[in-house]
Amino acid sequence: MSKPETTNTIHPTAILDGKVKMGTGNFIGPNVVMRGNIEIGDNNFIDAGAVLENNVLVGSDNYFYPYAVIGALGEMGLKGDFFNEEGIVRIGNHVTIREYVCIHSPVYRQETILDDYAYLMNKSYVAHDCHIGKYAVLSSGVLLAGRCIVGEHANIGLGTTVHQRRCIGDYAMVGMQSVITRDVLPFAMVAGNPARILRFNKKGVEHKGFESKWLDEVEKFYQSPIHPSNSSDNPLITEINQFLLKYPESLVLYK
Repeated sequence: MSKPETTNTIHPTAILDGKVKMGTGNFIGPNVVMRGNIEIGDNNFIDAGAVLENNVLVGSDNYFYPYAVIGALGEMGLKGDFFNEEGIVRIGNHVTIREYVCIHSPVYRQETILDDYAYLMNKSYVAHDCHIGKYAVLSSGVLLAGRCIVGEHANIGLGTTVHQRRCIGDYAMVGMQSVITRDVLPFAMVAGNPARILRFNKKGVEHKGFESKWLDEVEKFYQSPIHPSNSSDNPLITEINQFLLKYPESLVLYK
């Protein structure tokens, strides 16, 4: 592995305006705009025409493809676009943000968050106050309304639309063109308009090192009418129980 650069490469057409701080080894491409309170770590690649504005905090080893827009004001419709002066868009490490992705600054909370290794495909949209978990994948054209939560390792299919304030649990998989109007249980595979649970997302979970007996139990759980199970020591079932307590409306997804 080659040694990372100790200096930053900034194209002469890039615009850096405001309090812009960066570590080392960063590449800032042509016509990039970094405007406001912007701080980035090390070895980030920010490609042509990307915009980071207002309050954005970025970790290290991230890749921003052309024309991604990060930190624009939260859209509030007839209420008017809103800027929370204390709000931050926080992006972790090893995050990939493809072409024309849009991520808005928070309105109600302190942060809009993308955790480590999140992967956002082209033209996906993350509205104000959303939280994208580690290793989560948003496919092309996914639309998240405000205050949505996407759990770790969740995978959201092409063109899916997610209603505001909805939570998609860890390791859930959402089929393409789905409409999410209720919270999605961890480890579930869902699809449709409105989305319904189809089965246990076993393929998405089994290579993560969970014991086979735990996977078998969860598979049976999703083959029966869903209700909390208090007698199991299975950590996956425990996570589902905790989710049900916090998001009881997710029960209506069962088909």
